[in-house]
Amino acid sequence: MKLSRALAVTKKQFLTIRHDKRTLAMMLLSPVMAMLIFGFAFGTSPKHLQVIVVNNDKGGLASEYINKMDHDVLSISTSSDVSVSKDKVSSGDKIATIIFGSSFTADASPTKSGITPRGPIITPAKGAHINVYLDTTNQQLSSVVSQSIAKGGQDLAKSKGSKSGVSVDVSYAFEKAKDARYIDFFVPGIMAFAITLFTTLLTLLAFVGERVTGTFDRLRVTPATETEIVIGYEIAFGIIAAIQGALILTVALLVYNIMVVGSIALAMLFVILVAIDAQAIGILISAAAQRESQAVQFLPFIIFPIFLLSGIFVAVKSLPLWLQPFSYLLPPTWGIDALRDVMLRGWGLEHLWPHILILAGFAVVFTILAIFGLKRSRNQ
Repeated sequence: MKLSRALAVTKKQFLTIRHDKRTLAMMLLSPVMAMLIFGFAFGTSPKHLQVIVVNNDKGGLASEYINKMDHDVLSISTSSDVSVSKDKVSSGDKIATIIFGSSFTADASPTKSGITPRGPIITPAKGAHINVYLDTTNQQLSSVVSQSIAKGGQDLAKSKGSKSGVSVDVSYAFEKAKDARYIDFFVPGIMAFAITLFTTLLTLLAFVGERVTGTFDRLRVTPATETEIVIGYEIAFGIIAAIQGALILTVALLVYNIMVVGSIALAMLFVILVAIDAQAIGILISAAAQRESQAVQFLPFIIFPIFLLSGIFVAVKSLPLWLQPFSYLLPPTWGIDALRDVMLRGWGLEHLWPHILILAGFAVVFTILAIFGLKRSRNQ
């Protein structure tokens, strides 16, 4: 072996990369983007979790307790109406309602019941109770809220130099979901991600493959317009994606025995909508790619954001506030949210029709962009 010949090959490769600016940019930017997203997604603890406090305490101890809670973790709003506050938890707007009764201070404090020659007779505290109405459909967030409430009581007792005389009574916004396992929360996210990944990839490679082999060029010389071509491809890939979605949901039910409180048919609808969006994304990207290698270069910029920002592993509400809007620009975020609402909360169309409109809107937008992309490539 001659080192000079090996170095000549190395030089040739660098010259090739230098002239392919897209490949060079992808090689340099992809790992940086992945590192940044991983850091923000997994390197931050949940903050600004929305809870409501109903403070009916006639003393001042409840206010001290509230002040001891971690206000970076909990974003606390107040209300005087218990029923309205619970409704906000049941509708998914808040994670918990924390209720302090009117006798909270009195029940948590020892009292003097008389005087003897040896001193006052101290009656031990009855023991105060906090009522917490909790949404447990997202175990990651509900456990953080529970820990913050408990720590507030511990810090209050420590400041008073006594043991905590406060107990927390928990009731559940979604009774059937109180026994949900982590996998019941996790699987809907994996379903949406798997559908998005494989549908986008297969659509992209199939579309670009036909372009490379010349099949697509022969199709374009027919009277079919770009709109008709895109719609035709979407119908074909949409049917395949729907079958994939049905298979994934079936496996989730039979193998993992996941909890489905609501309608299986409605869950299937959202799986299909996610699949339709994914194949529309695949066609859109393929309009900008001339060969398979270029198509694959786009994948990290799709997969990493979806994998880390759409709520599969880390709840969107626990992401930094400035990053959360980007999550809602990803179709799987809405699909995952809807699937969990159906499967864990048992919600129906009366709650989830906005998700259907948004997912359908994504599909329309991606389709229009794909049509314009094909028209532009024809003119180049």
